[in-house]
Amino acid sequence: MSAPIRRSLLALLFCFALVSTARAEAVDLELVLAVDASDSIDSREYTLQMRGYAEAFLDPVVQKAITSGPHRAIAVTLMRWAGPGSTQVVVDWMKIDGLASAQLFGERLQRGSRTVLSGGTSISDALDRAVAAFENNGFEGERRVIDVSGDGINNQGREVTAARDDAVKAGVTINALAIKEDAFLPFRGSRTLEDYFVRFVAGGAGSFVVVADGFADVSRALIAKLAREISTAPAPLNVAHR
Repeated sequence: MSAPIRRSLLALLFCFALVSTARAEAVDLELVLAVDASDSIDSREYTLQMRGYAEAFLDPVVQKAITSGPHRAIAVTLMRWAGPGSTQVVVDWMKIDGLASAQLFGERLQRGSRTVLSGGTSISDALDRAVAAFENNGFEGERRVIDVSGDGINNQGREVTAARDDAVKAGVTINALAIKEDAFLPFRGSRTLEDYFVRFVAGGAGSFVVVADGFADVSRALIAKLAREISTAPAPLNVAHR
């Protein structure tokens, strides 16, 4: 390839990059909601989760958090997950900047039917796919956060700590919602599900874990969780994961 042609191709690629960057819409936060839909979650419990997210985004506390940043908007997508390779997008990326868009998000959440996903519980795969979802999503956020919920530990796929660490290295914060439903069997020093999520799942600047006392408590827990993760200013980049 001659030098002039090479220079022309490089210039063309640079122009494409500029156009792509220009098209990305600025928001305060890019948020991936990763919801457990493994076969340990029955239809009632799945419905409670979807309803919880829909209600939480309409709550005045969460609405205030959404519109309190410089851009007064966030970008959100919701995916359901189970075993490796089973992740499905329920609501693709959309901008939420007030009650109308929050209501539309809730309607889209509850519009589709639940698909039973089998193959175990792979929080690690959910994290990997959530990180990939940030790329070329049409938005440019001040922060990137994965909000992962679940009622059990990672039992399929690669080590969850490896997935967590890779996400943190990519500049993503992982917050978790631990849903207490069944008796928790101690795992590597973790005596509760909350402790497991703190030790092995949550990570990144300002990461935290919120506990729901069963699926009926998901809505309340989500309001507290979303308000905190949406409105919290990013911590210094040198803060280690929990």
